[in-house]
Amino acid sequence: MANSADLSTPTTEHEPQSIGTHTEEEGTEDDIFRFEDDFPDWSTGFDSSEWEGEVSDGEDGADTGGEKQYTDKNRIFKLKKFLAQLDTFYQQKKLNLLQARSELKAFHLHVAELEENRDQIELDIEREKQAENSVAVLRLRAQHKRMCAELTAEEDLGAHLVMILREHELELCQVEVELGHFLALRQELELEEKNVQSQDKKKEKLRLQREKSVIKQRRHKAQHDKIERDKVLQEQAEVHRKQQEQALASHLKAAVYLKQTLHRMKQKEAEAEERRKELIKKRQTAALTLKASFAANQETMYARKQRQKAYEQKQREQEQQMKEALEAKGLNSIEHIQRLRLQERVNKKHAEFEDTRRLAQMEIVAKLLSERNMKERRRKSPVLSHEKKRDEKLLQNILPPSAHTRREEKHLMSNPRAPCVRSYSDSNSDVSSSPESAELKFGECVEMEDKDKREMSLAQPEFTGLWEHRHKDDMVTSDENIHLETSYTTMKTDINKGLLSKAAKKSIKGRESKGPPFISKPEIILFKDCDVGKVYKKKVTLTNVTYMTNYCKLLGVSQNLKDHVSVSFEPPGPMSAGMACELEAIFRPLLDVDLDGVIHFQSATGAFSVAIKCSKKKCEMVVDHCLVDFGTHVVGQTVSRVITLTNRGALGTRYTLTPVSTGPLQQTFTSTLDSGQSGSLEMASLNAENTAEIPSGIENTHIDLGPGVSPVSSHSPDEVLTADPGSVDAKVEQSTQEPTEFSIEEAYEGEVGPFMSVKIPIIFTPTIPGEAKLDFQIMFSQPSCEPIVVSVCGVAESAPVWVTKPNIDLKICMYDRLYQDSIEVQSRASSALRLTFKVCKEMRNHMSILPKTGFIQAKSTFSAQLKFLPRQSLYADARSFFNKDTGVLEVPLTVQVADQVRPVLFTAHAVVTSSDLLFDCTELDFGHCSVYESRRISVRLTNCSLLPQEFGFMGIPKFIDVQPNDGFGTLLPSQSLDIHLIFSASKAGEYNFTLTCKTSINRDFLLSCHATGVQPSLKLSDCLVEFGGTALGDWSTAVLYVENRISTGPGAAARLFAFSVPENSDLTITPASGRVLPGQRRLVQVTFSPTLSDDVIKAEALRRRNVTSSSQHTRPDSKSKMESQVCLGKDQGSKATPTDGSPSRSPSPVDAQAGSVEYSAAKASLLRSFTERRVRHVISCFTSTSDTSEEPRYSPHETLYLELHCPAVRPALLLVSDRHTVHFGQVAVGQKVLKKVIIQNISSEFVKLTSSLLDVSGPFSVLNAMRSIGPEDTHTLLIAFTPSVAKKYYETLEVRCSQMSLEIALCAEAVNPIITCSHEGHINFDYVPENESASQVFRLQNASSLDVRFSVLLESQRLPEPGERILPVMDSTAHVGAQNHSGLSVFRVCPSGGAVPAAAAVDITVSFHPDHESLNYRDLLTVQLINRQTVCVLELRGSSCQHNMFVCGGDPVDACSESVIPSHIYTSGHQAFHKPTHYVDNKSLLVTFSSEYQEGKAIAATRKLHVGCVLGSKPATKKTLEYIWENLTPVEQQGFRVTPMQGSVDAGHRRPITITWMPSSGLAPNAVVQACALLTLRGDETAVYRVTLMAHTGRNTAT
Repeated sequence: MANSADLSTPTTEHEPQSIGTHTEEEGTEDDIFRFEDDFPDWSTGFDSSEWEGEVSDGEDGADTGGEKQYTDKNRIFKLKKFLAQLDTFYQQKKLNLLQARSELKAFHLHVAELEENRDQIELDIEREKQAENSVAVLRLRAQHKRMCAELTAEEDLGAHLVMILREHELELCQVEVELGHFLALRQELELEEKNVQSQDKKKEKLRLQREKSVIKQRRHKAQHDKIERDKVLQEQAEVHRKQQEQALASHLKAAVYLKQTLHRMKQKEAEAEERRKELIKKRQTAALTLKASFAANQETMYARKQRQKAYEQKQREQEQQMKEALEAKGLNSIEHIQRLRLQERVNKKHAEFEDTRRLAQMEIVAKLLSERNMKERRRKSPVLSHEKKRDEKLLQNILPPSAHTRREEKHLMSNPRAPCVRSYSDSNSDVSSSPESAELKFGECVEMEDKDKREMSLAQPEFTGLWEHRHKDDMVTSDENIHLETSYTTMKTDINKGLLSKAAKKSIKGRESKGPPFISKPEIILFKDCDVGKVYKKKVTLTNVTYMTNYCKLLGVSQNLKDHVSVSFEPPGPMSAGMACELEAIFRPLLDVDLDGVIHFQSATGAFSVAIKCSKKKCEMVVDHCLVDFGTHVVGQTVSRVITLTNRGALGTRYTLTPVSTGPLQQTFTSTLDSGQSGSLEMASLNAENTAEIPSGIENTHIDLGPGVSPVSSHSPDEVLTADPGSVDAKVEQSTQEPTEFSIEEAYEGEVGPFMSVKIPIIFTPTIPGEAKLDFQIMFSQPSCEPIVVSVCGVAESAPVWVTKPNIDLKICMYDRLYQDSIEVQSRASSALRLTFKVCKEMRNHMSILPKTGFIQAKSTFSAQLKFLPRQSLYADARSFFNKDTGVLEVPLTVQVADQVRPVLFTAHAVVTSSDLLFDCTELDFGHCSVYESRRISVRLTNCSLLPQEFGFMGIPKFIDVQPNDGFGTLLPSQSLDIHLIFSASKAGEYNFTLTCKTSINRDFLLSCHATGVQPSLKLSDCLVEFGGTALGDWSTAVLYVENRISTGPGAAARLFAFSVPENSDLTITPASGRVLPGQRRLVQVTFSPTLSDDVIKAEALRRRNVTSSSQHTRPDSKSKMESQVCLGKDQGSKATPTDGSPSRSPSPVDAQAGSVEYSAAKASLLRSFTERRVRHVISCFTSTSDTSEEPRYSPHETLYLELHCPAVRPALLLVSDRHTVHFGQVAVGQKVLKKVIIQNISSEFVKLTSSLLDVSGPFSVLNAMRSIGPEDTHTLLIAFTPSVAKKYYETLEVRCSQMSLEIALCAEAVNPIITCSHEGHINFDYVPENESASQVFRLQNASSLDVRFSVLLESQRLPEPGERILPVMDSTAHVGAQNHSGLSVFRVCPSGGAVPAAAAVDITVSFHPDHESLNYRDLLTVQLINRQTVCVLELRGSSCQHNMFVCGGDPVDACSESVIPSHIYTSGHQAFHKPTHYVDNKSLLVTFSSEYQEGKAIAATRKLHVGCVLGSKPATKKTLEYIWENLTPVEQQGFRVTPMQGSVDAGHRRPITITWMPSSGLAPNAVVQACALLTLRGDETAVYRVTLMAHTGRNTAT
């Protein structure tokens, strides 16, 4: 249902005001007489299931009758209700009339009483006048005057009552007239009620009769079924008995063999069950192994990722450190790093060239050796030459023929392999010089190449290998002497197998494995903390991760591991994908060194290796703290800190602590420490400058490590860097005589066991104020352990009086504002001291301390007050302390202590800022503003201060509104806020005013404004329209008026208006432009219909497509992807491209066209997930200044504005088909077409569906009723289109619920079908042999523009209607003639129905299949359309003959000599036995002649007979027919002549025989001449026809 906005339209003065009661009565009367427009929605009264059942059964006639009766009953009920309402209304009017008459009667009585009182008062006045009683006369005159006034008022009331009475009489008369109009309707209603009652009674009687007949028929049928069922049960029992006897006999025969068979089957089942259990057990074990392998692989992958990330981070840190070091030295870090990279590239290229050259030389040697061996083998065994040729042929089939020779010649020179050799040579330069290292490099290169290709695929089969261990352990020992021939033979084998593996990978369903063919668990065989002489063993699992059956062969271990590592490996044989095998690595360390190497394997897809790492016992020492900071302490205190020395290795060691002098490491560390504690160091330097008691002026620190260790002085880094060389030497000389400050207890030397820790305490005892630093070096007895340096530092102070807050931060301060803070001084002295606070003279006008002088008691505190009032002259007064750009103020202050040379220093910090607020403009001009509108201008207000400020606009005029927050708010530091000033003119005129912005510190900022008020000639009844929540696909309507306020005067004129509606909006304004006369108004309708734009729907379709594609393809591992890209970049030196060579194309939103499945799915998804959307539109309405014939001039100052608030909400209903228009297309007149519309409830609550009423007499109808549907449920509407007239139809159906309504447009076109038939009249089948067939074709041509369905009906197959008379077959007027004795139809039609395409034709084949001889086959063929229209009626005729000969052309002897009963039923067997085989009964044939005399001469009469030979499909003895006339002498004597007398006829032809009769001269008129002759036909049978010739003459026609 469309939502309408509630707009209050004021009532004009021209509208009449009516009495409430009278208005209600008129409204009731109008409602009563408008009953025809309020017809109920009868479509909702039908049961949907019953209606659908009726539609499916096709009982249109019964449905129409029931529907008509139901409509009649409802009409009667409606009429009765209407007449009852009319009677009630008449009674009400009659009652109103009686009440008016009673009121008028009471009025007349009251007036009469008043007149009597008046007359009585007049008599009393006369009487009192005569009595000369003046007082009474005056009183009576007053009463008389009042009485006369009352009578006058009553006369006015009487006139009003009379008028009301006349109105009631008039209304009563009108109602009586209306009752008279409906008198015939009332009588008709009574008659219809009687008819309905009588029909109901008849229907009840008819229903009872039908029920009785049905019950009777069902009883008879039940009895018949019972008899049949008993009979069937008896037959089944007999059959069952026989089957039991047969089964018993068979069982006795088969019992002997069955036992043996069952015994064998049980044995087989037991064996199969045992094998199945074993297989299940093996599969379970394999599944558990695979699961564990998956978990280990995940852990390995995670570890690889972490190591890769750590390595990359370490590389970045090293590069950053190198940059910092180069920049610290003053060098160009970028240029230096670039040079290093270029040098590295040159070195790599050189190494690559050397490796390539060496490999080429090795390949040449290998080829020479292989050729020499091949020659020897051929000489020894000729069979090997054939194998060689077969292998070469296999390689030629696998590899491309063009690349086969090149790959043999340049296999080792290819680019992808060079980086692998180069990287290996960089890391193992000491091994690459020997031939053995060349073998290892080549193997690792092949392995890395295969790994790069298979790295992206980590797929594994579901189960690992299931095999039996039948081989013994094979211990592979190292071979010390590996000759060049063996190594290159292995290299060649690896090359050939690599090529075969690449070819094999292409044949496995198009999938190619990447990475190594086998993965090991663990990935690296690690032997840690090994002792010489012991044996260590570890098991490794190898898993086939390729997509093919593979094998694994052990080649050996690295050269450096052959004396230490042995491998126990059992060759598993062929391994399917996912299979695993185990090996055992045994490590016997002979030397106490670290070893690294690999175990080489060979597989069908290439070589691979497993890494081995062997580490000896080591000592790894660490400390928990490399820096010990004791902080600040008073001289004389003792502070202790503990550091922990931990051994993380498996080898113990001894340690010793020794002090070291300041070196580069300590200087670096001290510089970092100084940067973090600059304030304390600065204070220490200030104290050192003012300390006069220290003779040398240098701060020294000393340590005491205990007995036997000489102390060494320690100096701070700043002293070392700033002091002269001579002073440093003096400090070193004096340090030997000073007392110690850092000391270590007895733990300066000791022993740390494996995996143990030791705690070392360090004691700080300051003796001299200042900072002390020292570095300790921890030395270890193990040479592999590097020394560890530990730095300690501490600060000592000795001042008795100090300021607790040496830095007083006043934060941010404003000019001309007072700020205060307290200064707290603390004393540790044992006596009172006098304090004097001093402020520098530059700051005395801005800062002061109270009191200036005070006494601090012993070991107590003293507080003073610091006052700061910054003025505008701060920069001029204290330029050295104040930075004007940043506003930072730093003022040094001192506290002078009595009897103390050095004063106590502290500093006051503040940031001084202004308190100004700044407008971006000083004057505002609102321009021209209509009195019906508001004009808004935004001004930017900026806070120039570093503190937040509160502001507010004070003294605002009534016509100004300040937003936001009514002109009040808070501005953050340096924040800008847009202030919206809304001007609403109350009247036309000039406006000049000033706005005042006041801050929280009572500062005012002014803003001048100017505006001009304008009053347009046109106005809108409502300037703001707020639509209700409108669902997508629904619409809301609002009505407003454009009024011309000037009705009279010089300015009165017609005005033009035009609304400017934005493009691509959901708004429609009707009319968008128009003309308003003076003093009148024009209605304008605004419609809001929210929809989803095509761009949004296409973008959603694109998003859904991307989500679907990304879910179908798994993402590769990020590390594998990165490594593959890196290797590809190194190998090819160019950017990676897609494997298929085609550039990837991103899908475009344009691909999802409107109406497609993706488009509909995306739109449904958006509708389901739609949230509330609120849109605000401001539409301009331009008005003209005058209405003349010239071009209208629109004034911009008189422009009206309409503000629309349009909220769009989620719809409750959704059309599943996403088509709001149902196109039935072209439909034939009379045809019924159904369409389904599916509506889904996408809300979260039940909704009740209703629909609008379609045209009752129209072709569209809704077949099922509306109902309530739950959330996510659907309802299917069945819409039928049944046209009766050929034209175009269009209607709108609204499906409503409480939240919204859906509008469905119904479109269709009715067309008259035009079908023509190629045949007219009849179709004849002449003399078709029995049990054979003949066919003829006629065509139906469709000349219309749509497909037309048709059906072909035969009269013989039609069921007769009740009471229809059936004509016998012998009747020549019957449409149906003789039929087949078999019961099958003699005429058959194919197809019997279908559809004729538009502007096309359909051929219909009529077949004739007789099963006996007859000349009277007839039937009637009717072609009808689906709307019961008859296209054509064809008479089908056929004749059949038993043999291949026939004679036709004579007159029928009788009406019909054929019997409906087949001849074999009544023909006796004796006659059939004695009849000759090739003899046919004599047949009679009558030929009549008629001759007339003309001009005295007789005219010869001629007739023709046709002798035919049938061409049948059955083989016959004779293909021709011979005929001969016999006994022609009597015939010729009567004047008959036959030509030819004999002859032959070929099969499939006819031959005419002409018979001519010439009457003799003496023959009387009307005389009859008769003769008989025999016509003998000889074909496959012999037939004799008795031909009777009968002739007569007519009268003489001569004149």
